[in-house]
Amino acid sequence: MKLPFIHLNLRFNPFGELTLEQRKEVAIVDTHSLKKSLNKKSVAIQLLADHGRGKTTYLFSLHKEYSSAPYIKIQVGDKPRFSPCAIRFVDSVENMTKKSRIDLYKKSDSLAFTTHADLSKELIKHGFTVITKKISTADESTLMKIFSRRIRYAQRSEGEVPRINLQAIKKLQRIYKDDVRAMESHLYEKIQKLKGIENVEV
Repeated sequence: MKLPFIHLNLRFNPFGELTLEQRKEVAIVDTHSLKKSLNKKSVAIQLLADHGRGKTTYLFSLHKEYSSAPYIKIQVGDKPRFSPCAIRFVDSVENMTKKSRIDLYKKSDSLAFTTHADLSKELIKHGFTVITKKISTADESTLMKIFSRRIRYAQRSEGEVPRINLQAIKKLQRIYKDDVRAMESHLYEKIQKLKGIENVEV
């Protein structure tokens, strides 16, 4: 049986969905300035951006520094219950009701979370020092690193693999601005249709 993507020297489509651990491995973010912040009590780090800008990837990477801390993804309609803990990571706080968020604040000494809306006033009211990080991956060099690492991670063996050049990245930026998730979806479809190892045309 012919292995999928063997003609591209890939094990799988690099731009498909990855597991939590895989996403941590391929993440390209600089968390240096924040990685010690949560050791202090009553600190809240909010990663602020619209859909698809890399908030979750950043949160994953920051969580690597506190791997024993609980990490929870909130889906629409979830009604999470929190037990007291020192440090907590929460993805998609915007899916929580205000009542649930207040419970989160009361049960967490410090926390880091992703959000679409600035919750600074709410956090300060509950005694937190707030660090806001606005997430955007708009520059060409960072996008090149992100896409190249995804491809290398999926590489099957030594040798050539499909390439994404600067011209393709500029086209993606014109179409999708800084929406990295939309760019990756676009590239997923292109890789699916690729017949051989070459530049990926956008």
